[in-house]
Amino acid sequence: MLKLSRINWNNVRQLLRYALARAQDDRIPQVAGSLTFTSILSIVPLFAVTFALFTAFPIFNSFRDALQGFLLEHLMPESVNAQIFNYLNQFASKAKSLTAFGLIGLLVTAVLTLMTVESAFNVIWRVPRARPLAQRLLIYWSLLTLGPLLFGVSLSISSYVFTQSMSLVSTLPPAVASLLSLIPLALTSVAFMLMYLYMPNCKVDWRDALVGGVVAALAFDLTKRGFGMYIRQFPTYTAVYGAFAAVPIFLLWIYLSWLVALLGATITSVLPALRLGHFQYPRFPGSDLLDGLTLIHLLNSDRENSGNGRTTAQLAGTMRTSLDHANDLLTRLERMGWVGRLTMQPPAERWLLLANPRTTTLAPLVAQLALNVDELARQMERHALDGAHVAEMLREGKWDVPLADALPRAVTADDDGADTLVEPEAGRRADPAGRPDEGGPRGLEGPRVQARQEGQEGREGNDGRDGRDGRDGRDGPEGRQGRESARA
Repeated sequence: MLKLSRINWNNVRQLLRYALARAQDDRIPQVAGSLTFTSILSIVPLFAVTFALFTAFPIFNSFRDALQGFLLEHLMPESVNAQIFNYLNQFASKAKSLTAFGLIGLLVTAVLTLMTVESAFNVIWRVPRARPLAQRLLIYWSLLTLGPLLFGVSLSISSYVFTQSMSLVSTLPPAVASLLSLIPLALTSVAFMLMYLYMPNCKVDWRDALVGGVVAALAFDLTKRGFGMYIRQFPTYTAVYGAFAAVPIFLLWIYLSWLVALLGATITSVLPALRLGHFQYPRFPGSDLLDGLTLIHLLNSDRENSGNGRTTAQLAGTMRTSLDHANDLLTRLERMGWVGRLTMQPPAERWLLLANPRTTTLAPLVAQLALNVDELARQMERHALDGAHVAEMLREGKWDVPLADALPRAVTADDDGADTLVEPEAGRRADPAGRPDEGGPRGLEGPRVQARQEGQEGREGNDGRDGRDGRDGRDGPEGRQGRESARA
């Protein structure tokens, strides 16, 4: 766990800003809303599957009571939890009378909910692929069966210890007595920690999961207290909805719970950046190209030495960058066919270099990570810019040229001095709002446009040298004629 004495609080502020930016990029509020809707559909199946296990084995009745009592007291605000749990128990008890097909439908709904949660976590951790279906079903079945059982056992033991220690509270030191009241918070932290540790399809450091779990548990407890206080002090929903008020309150609480869980996951996913000093690493245009070359160098060194490959965590640690950034670069290199991963599943998968650095050119890497000249030219043509001309200047390394040379066909001036865009493919004019010019014919008209068209013919050249005579020397006959017309 991170030591407070070693924390650079400036980095912590940067981390929080980064986490908030990541949450915005990942659309965390929208994902929380989606999970709220999914949870409403699946919460009864989850309760039915969970408590059916306890019902099938009477020996677990005490565990079931302990689990239900804990959820009743700590899952949601006190003002609504009794009514909501009464409804859930009624629904779950009616689910026992379903046929085999109905039970299969409930189980499928519960599994789909867990798949949705895993997909959301994979997006937060920038994991490009999910687990195989068989492995996912095994994990989900374990969560639905062993998870509640183990949690109920731990709650029973905790309740027994707490009950036996109540008679000793007066004799215990105040610090020890106050620690007993933190048992529910500790159990909630462990639940969040296990979720962050095992739900995403990547390796998560247990220290990061623990910190994220504690932060999420504290935020969850504060949210529960604040939400309960709001309901008690401002009973708006009760006044408007009456007896039906528990439903919108329950929906809002599920949304807030998922929002806390996803924000805790976001903080957990960016903690490696703080530990590795990622915020001290300079980012600049083209830095992805530098990082890509560093990855290729590391994988090439590994191939020349052991040849066993390296994991994403090892590569990110050596580069002092975040796991998601390293994984993003590796995925892009994999699409290029330059690197490959062994068949082992995350987090044990290892990366190998497939490209030969002695025969592979740098151009594809530059196009993938820095500047794709061909795509730039196509996009410039779509925006009425002379993309072919600019692309050729870039390929020839002609960077030190006037900016106007990059805009030869972009803008022309009307007689009233207003700028008008010229669309070269359509051969017509449009104003900056995209409306075609209604006055006059649709062709390129006016002395300036005619001169520009003739100048372009001059740039194409007449000596078979790809237009260099007209473009570089500016002495092609049509080019001179076009410029003279423009000056006239």
